[in-house]
Amino acid sequence: AMGMLMKIACILVGILPSFASALPAGRNAIPPELLAGRTCQEHILKDAQMTAKDWPSAAKGRGEFNAVVIVSYKLDGSGKAIDPKVVYSTPKKIFDRTTVNLLGRIQFASSAVEEACYYLHTYSVRRRR
Repeated sequence: AMGMLMKIACILVGILPSFASALPAGRNAIPPELLAGRTCQEHILKDAQMTAKDWPSAAKGRGEFNAVVIVSYKLDGSGKAIDPKVVYSTPKKIFDRTTVNLLGRIQFASSAVEEACYYLHTYSVRRRR
């Protein structure tokens, strides 16, 4: 499909410490307070799986690239993330809606109540060699 191998990785902050060295630097750097935020990953019962339908049309045909989106959210004991807000994205806006939709499909423990959670999702496209 599109002559590219799409590699889509779902990474929550803190799962892969070595990932931090691959995050954007300079003016696109992720603010440290976002990386240090509570992730609430211990409350995840079932993670969302990305499908081809989730891939935004604005990302198709862009060649090789990496994207990062961080969404803040709360847990109110309903088992779903509430009050999602994109707090960081690069490239801007392309994967924002996709990431919020994925977060909305994650099943959390119904007893979990948290005020400050962050969900970090990365997207990568590599050319097939």
